[in-house]
Amino acid sequence: MIKEELRKIWRPGMLMVLIVMGAVYYMMFMEFYIRFFPNGPHYEGEFDTARQMKEAYGTSISEEEMADFVTCIPLLQKEADRYVADSEAGRRYGLKTYEQYGEFRQKIYEDIGAGEQAADKNENYADCMILDNYLQSEATDNIEGRLYAACLFEAEYRRAQELEAEWEGEEYSRKEQEHARQLFFGKDKKWQNILPWEVIQAAGAYGGRLLVWVCLSVCLLLSPLMVHDRMAGMRPLQYSSRHGRKIYRSQLAAVMLSAFLLTTVNIVLFGGMFTSNGTAVFFPCRMYSFMGTQYSWPDWTHGTWCLALAVMCYLTAAGTAGAVFFLSKSSANYVGMMLKVVPLFIALAVLCPKMTEDAFYYQNELYRYTGIPYIEFICAAALTAAGAFLCWYGAGTVRKESA
Repeated sequence: MIKEELRKIWRPGMLMVLIVMGAVYYMMFMEFYIRFFPNGPHYEGEFDTARQMKEAYGTSISEEEMADFVTCIPLLQKEADRYVADSEAGRRYGLKTYEQYGEFRQKIYEDIGAGEQAADKNENYADCMILDNYLQSEATDNIEGRLYAACLFEAEYRRAQELEAEWEGEEYSRKEQEHARQLFFGKDKKWQNILPWEVIQAAGAYGGRLLVWVCLSVCLLLSPLMVHDRMAGMRPLQYSSRHGRKIYRSQLAAVMLSAFLLTTVNIVLFGGMFTSNGTAVFFPCRMYSFMGTQYSWPDWTHGTWCLALAVMCYLTAAGTAGAVFFLSKSSANYVGMMLKVVPLFIALAVLCPKMTEDAFYYQNELYRYTGIPYIEFICAAALTAAGAFLCWYGAGTVRKESA
């Protein structure tokens, strides 16, 4: 009987709807985090530099290795000096070094900020922007972004060394301070981990939109099942036989199996597409790093963190499937079903991004609101429990109807 229920769920027409809507949803809400990652020359410089550091030094960088890394900064500065001096704007304004160009740019910004001349009428500003774009282009291999990233990582590394000697975090609670001090600034020196914050931001935002799509696809696929049987007058026929009175169990099993399969397809398809942006190279790296990442409750690898998001997707999908199954069972027609399912999806669409963005980090929105560590996983488990309760309650109403 489960096989027959699966056929009723996985109809060709509904599959076409899911494929079309999935493609549209991807292009509207998810493609950005693949096509435009990293977003901007400075972020691109940070990502590329961190990737090179990971390949050269492994998942963490010691003080001796950092001393070796910073030797590249004078070389990058000389390279930038050469590009500035050889540029048309450099020759026009007598700029010989990147430092001189920085002073020249700062002076132009100050003049425009003081209102001496509008930016669109300032010829020097136009030349400055042309040179700025040139230093961030492929022609120079984004020398400005690479130099910015190298200097930034050196500064952040020195700052983390100071925190190791005397850790301060007045903006955090005592529990958060003690946790961060013991986990990241202890004898293991876990603050030396390599992981750019842009990777966490992109993965969390993409995961939130993926989770919203998982919930939407589950709602679309499963909501017509029980309503269709009720409108077709199947219930009296089912209850007239011994096997038919147990159809609820078969339908529930088919619903949960379908939710699991659909979630797996979504995670494999869209998750695999996300790894094409190059972030998979950081899977072995730990969650916290001196590279601007915030403090986290667990000390997982980035790959484990992504797996945790996938588990949250499965739990949320199971809870959504249970709720949709119950709402569909209690609806007399498609209009009534939509009036119940749409508010459910809206609530999930609001909650899901808050669960995945900065998940298990101190600045996660749900954690900042509740103060409960791992609240993201607790919310996903609570959704599963709510779906299970609705299914159990629905089984009781079925027994009453068939009595």
